[in-house]
Amino acid sequence: MNPITIHRADLRGGIEASLRGITTTVAPILLFVSLLGTESMAAGFWATVITAVLVPAVHLLFRSASPVIPGARMASLAAYIGLVVVLSGAAGSTAGHATALNLTAEQLRTGLAAGSLMFMAASALVWLFGLLEFGNVFKMIPMPVTAGISNGTALLLLSLGVHKITDNGRLAAVTAFAMVACFFIWPSLQAWSKRLAFIPAVVISLSAGLLIAMLLEPPFQPPTLRAVPDWAWMSVRLWPGLPQHELMRLLQIGLPSTVTLALVMILETFTAANEMEQRFGTRINPNRELMVLGGSNMISALMGGVPCTGHNSRSISSWLAGGRGVQVALMGLLVTGLLLWLLGPWLLVLPVGMVAGLLLLQCLLMAEREVIHRLLEIVRTRHWRRKGTSDLGFWTIIVITVVEYFGSMIWASFMGIGLSCLVILRRVSGSLTANWNYLDHHRSHRVRSCDENNDLTQQFNRVGVLRLNGHLFFGNSIRLTQLADELNPHAIAVVIDVSQVRDVDPSGLNALAWLIRAIAERKLTIVLAGLSRTRSTELHDALQAMPGIHRCIDMDRGLELCEDMVLRHSSSGSSGLLSKPLQENSLLEDLTERERTVVLTLGKPREITEGAALFFKGNAADGVWLLEKGVVSILSGGDESTRLSTLGPGQFLGEMSLIDGKSRSATAQADSPVNALLLDKQALATLTRREPETALKIMRNIAKYLSYRVRSSSALLAEKETSETTPDQTDHSPQT
Repeated sequence: MNPITIHRADLRGGIEASLRGITTTVAPILLFVSLLGTESMAAGFWATVITAVLVPAVHLLFRSASPVIPGARMASLAAYIGLVVVLSGAAGSTAGHATALNLTAEQLRTGLAAGSLMFMAASALVWLFGLLEFGNVFKMIPMPVTAGISNGTALLLLSLGVHKITDNGRLAAVTAFAMVACFFIWPSLQAWSKRLAFIPAVVISLSAGLLIAMLLEPPFQPPTLRAVPDWAWMSVRLWPGLPQHELMRLLQIGLPSTVTLALVMILETFTAANEMEQRFGTRINPNRELMVLGGSNMISALMGGVPCTGHNSRSISSWLAGGRGVQVALMGLLVTGLLLWLLGPWLLVLPVGMVAGLLLLQCLLMAEREVIHRLLEIVRTRHWRRKGTSDLGFWTIIVITVVEYFGSMIWASFMGIGLSCLVILRRVSGSLTANWNYLDHHRSHRVRSCDENNDLTQQFNRVGVLRLNGHLFFGNSIRLTQLADELNPHAIAVVIDVSQVRDVDPSGLNALAWLIRAIAERKLTIVLAGLSRTRSTELHDALQAMPGIHRCIDMDRGLELCEDMVLRHSSSGSSGLLSKPLQENSLLEDLTERERTVVLTLGKPREITEGAALFFKGNAADGVWLLEKGVVSILSGGDESTRLSTLGPGQFLGEMSLIDGKSRSATAQADSPVNALLLDKQALATLTRREPETALKIMRNIAKYLSYRVRSSSALLAEKETSETTPDQTDHSPQT
């Protein structure tokens, strides 16, 4: 893409972001006047200018270009104004339950001064969370919490809009509903004509509202004066006027709201960041995002602005328009500043109908559409519940929404987090803990005779298998101690795989040690698998020092050890080393007696001692090996590598050399004395030249074997996917 095209895309992205976010840009004026009274109009305009122009500029200065574009959002704005309402009411005798408080100038200044101090503290707390690298923790807060807070705020905006309409007659209602109608109709017109796609529906709604107000409200007069920001509303100029004797009391009253404000700011920003990551594949550092968010909002608190957080519609519209660079943010600042300069006088004299329409539009933009569709479905079908887990998030959102609307955002935020955590723990308690599995779920790659396989199938519960992964910590330590009582009483051995354990805390380590001691007291054989591969040094050192435990490189070898114990205890006993005549090797299937004799005559007998290698990974291919006696393991590397499979008498290996002629991709090691026949390249070439039909049959047998291996791998993959979606068959493991 040439530079001119890139610049055009960035400019268009900035313009799109500014136009689509115009309703939230002017939101501080709307909510200030609606909730704090007409006395706060100048303060609201000043906060709008600071938040729309200065704070995004600081945001850009801190981090350069970013896919997440900041802006004022209703949830954090409502939390901040609610904080100001509480502090303003505490500073005087005004009750804080009226739709518009109509505060005195003194009360308003005291509330804004104390509120900006608490806003500063909330921003500093957000910055501290980023410094302490808590970003990934906050990204894990469930979506229903954010959705519930957004829906609760949407209900508050809806009630404000309806109150404006009912208090101001039919003209206000006509204006507001016309704006909403244009908002819904315009997308259909955009689909009909591509030339209209550049103009957002919000702009059309505002234009329609202004036109109707000018035509139907004769008293409405266009403003003649230019709106000028009032420097008197800077926070640093308000702070000296705070009453010293009431300062500590006001700060204590506002402390819960401060923590809530910090949480809502984080949730709004991460909602935008997560949506950008999921839709467009961008990558955003959550800790840096918190530090930039906190730093830029500290500047906003100093200057008298309101919270400025990651903005969904601005970020998405800019990205869809092709904006990627720094020019997106610069163009957004320029367009937003120009709009405020042009619309500032109009904002101070907006008709009540347009104010109500803007509140209703913002309500529609904030409400979760999936929740609305679910509510309509309940009304239509009269079914309150769905099968499975799809209803858990929905009812969690409903509870948070109701609590915020009838209670407060403080209760809703913390109840939402607590309720979501309880729901999550309840639903995934099975996957957060471990359960015993047995040989019907896990079996080693060791080749066995039919009699041995039958014995292991009949006595599957003689070996308990426990696979641990993730984190062993206080959250699942109690569960680990319960496993000793749940082990099948017929078990004679257990395999505990710790290769996937990332880290442990003292509680998790003590619980695992207690479990091992409890099993050892029952005189069972304990095999620890993958101890050398765990990421936790503490776990490795602690378990390495425990006596009386067998240790294996991986779970496959641990399972083999326990299977051998079961076979030794069985009535039939082990069949010992297997053997099978070379004439019955699967490579020679469908060959005539004469053809088999010819092939075997060309081969070279080989005897491999136990522990020696038939070939190593990376060696040049020497031919195909036909196994007559003994067992061979295919390893990914050397002795300490993962065992991929085992082969026994009647099978062949090294066939890939006939397919691609490349070097060996794995190591073949004799697990017992091996007798084999090697068909080297010269023998195969001779066979192809003298007996082409015989060579073709051998290649057909190799193709059948490879097809069988592919089908088996596909079946195992399908079985694994099925077990992952079936709780009763999942390998449950402790994790965070």
